[in-house]
Amino acid sequence: MKEQKTTKRLLSILLCLVLMIGMLPTMALAEEWGRVPSDSKTDTFEYADRILDVLIVKHVRQNGTEAPPAETFEFEVEDTARGEKHPLSYYGIGVEDLKLSTNGVNDVEKTLRFRVPTKKDYTPYHWDAVTKSGTDTVAWYSKTFLLKEKNDGKPGWTYSTADYALTFWYDIEHNSMDLRLHQIGNDVYYRTAEFTNTYSSTSYELPFTKTVKQGGNTAPGKETFALEIFDVGVSSMEAHAKDLYTATVTTKGAGTYDGKLLISGPADQVEALLCEGFYVREKDRGADHWTYDDAVWHIKPQYEQTSGQTVVNVPLVSTNTPLEATVMNYQLAIYPTTKMKGANGIYYEDSETAVEKMTFTNTYTYDAEVIPPAATITANTTDTQGKPLTGASFVLTDSRGREAYTATSNANGIVRFPDVSNGTYTLLEKSAPKGYVASDETYTLTVSDSRITMNGKDYTPVTFVNRKAAELNRTDHLAFLSGYANGTFEPDRNMTRAEVTTMFARLLTEKMAADQTYSNTFSDVAKSHWAANYIGYMQQFGIITGYADGSFRPDASVTRAEFAAIASRFERLTEGTKSFSDVPSSHWAAKYINFAATRGWVNGYADGTFRPNNSITRAEVAAVTCRLLERNADQSYIRSHLSELRAFTDVSESHWAYWYTMEAANGHDYTKSGSSETWSRTYR
Repeated sequence: MKEQKTTKRLLSILLCLVLMIGMLPTMALAEEWGRVPSDSKTDTFEYADRILDVLIVKHVRQNGTEAPPAETFEFEVEDTARGEKHPLSYYGIGVEDLKLSTNGVNDVEKTLRFRVPTKKDYTPYHWDAVTKSGTDTVAWYSKTFLLKEKNDGKPGWTYSTADYALTFWYDIEHNSMDLRLHQIGNDVYYRTAEFTNTYSSTSYELPFTKTVKQGGNTAPGKETFALEIFDVGVSSMEAHAKDLYTATVTTKGAGTYDGKLLISGPADQVEALLCEGFYVREKDRGADHWTYDDAVWHIKPQYEQTSGQTVVNVPLVSTNTPLEATVMNYQLAIYPTTKMKGANGIYYEDSETAVEKMTFTNTYTYDAEVIPPAATITANTTDTQGKPLTGASFVLTDSRGREAYTATSNANGIVRFPDVSNGTYTLLEKSAPKGYVASDETYTLTVSDSRITMNGKDYTPVTFVNRKAAELNRTDHLAFLSGYANGTFEPDRNMTRAEVTTMFARLLTEKMAADQTYSNTFSDVAKSHWAANYIGYMQQFGIITGYADGSFRPDASVTRAEFAAIASRFERLTEGTKSFSDVPSSHWAAKYINFAATRGWVNGYADGTFRPNNSITRAEVAAVTCRLLERNADQSYIRSHLSELRAFTDVSESHWAYWYTMEAANGHDYTKSGSSETWSRTYR
């Protein structure tokens, strides 16, 4: 073992000499500024002139009838520290990219490149010091991480469970740095880290024909019809069947249209769905003036083909290895059924002969001369990412404020008020589904026979957006802003929209799941953006919003108006009593600014203005957030324990925001009496 280490040291020295001869001048990398505590938005480092590589090999395998699509896999490097976990940047280590892209069945290689600053003492970077045997002399520094594949849960893929230890090992005597790839507790080193992913997806198609007929004097318009699977032979698959198939067809007038019931998914799940058969029927979507076909078809496997029998000639299992031994060479047959009623309820009896495809007929009956005696008002309700919400309660109040009509959103998020009489009504949301906050929007509608108008124009169904309920943590007084490495706070510096979003995400009582990815709908926030997960997490609550062009502009400075709006969205808005000369009622944020000012969270200027478009400063963020969280600094404690606290050279006690910055930057235990705090212990 000693000989092995000596050899490695010599190789490390030679490698260092080669790198020193050919190395470009040290590149100054991104300075880490404006971060909230424990922010891991980027792996930053000061001097990255030691470059260490690890080779990754990705094996992509196929286990189904569908070839693996192009895919990008991500890896993560996990701190092995027994206590608090930290990102690579905490240890002074940077990494360029932790992603690898594949394209079909193949073996793909990628080199992960790590950068470590050139130092002889890695104590400031929190590395583990290793002493020579029997002495107190530090001879080496090391730090170990676990390299593993991130499970993104992409459909059809199985993910590798392999993990590797990455140990950075610095030899003081020889001024050499090694990166060792091994298993925890094992001195056998690997040349490559290998990960295997298998794509198991199988698809089948069952044909059907849709016939549309005209029953009145008005031709059918564009309509979408869908089929559904039910009574699956394998009962355990009943709840999962809806995730394995699609079957829709869009018609445009009377005629015949061909469609396909497409079954696609992991090979084992598709086999479980098909092996005992299932029934197919048409979904009744309740569209006005349409009749829906009540035909039911039985799809079942057939082991032997009978003379003259019609079958869909597809295998149930892929012939690709490793499933080759379990291939069942039977076929699928489509049987018409007859609805029967027995002692145990409704059941369906198959006809004796199978058919080539399923058929469904729908008739559209509408007489243009017949004016309906009343109107139907519809609206939609979704969450902040556009997902339909069910169970939201809505009302139409009449001109006297009475609840004339009530309705609840269905599974598609649609609210329907049928048979509404002539009059003027206010449409509003009375209560949101559990876990959501009701919209405070209201709309005035006028009904005249079948015509519905809003603001003098024909009414188009409006959408009420319900955000998830978000609650600020006003109990735990954790630090939520910190300063910079040079000991300053920079109170007049601005904060970006991404930084403010991240700060508030960490101040919620409901914490982000460590193993979950939160998607967002913004065009300029890619998955790779350092704050993408925080932005997606906060978007679902409706606390942060984007712009009309679909962007979020994460790196733009937050304005005073935007910050007032974010702060106000944690509570249901009421009418504010304060106002400012430069914030007219037509201003997009007027109601938020006036509400926040009435609550005492934000202030204006001596000239009566608010200056909503000015970028908010870090000092103002500290002040507004402390007021929002109902936090007040213990001045006596701070003065008597100043040497133990995080303080800043550019914010003295005479600064207007001094006590706010001390409250924001120093986590503490406390007791409270009224609005006063008494601190008992502090921590960073």
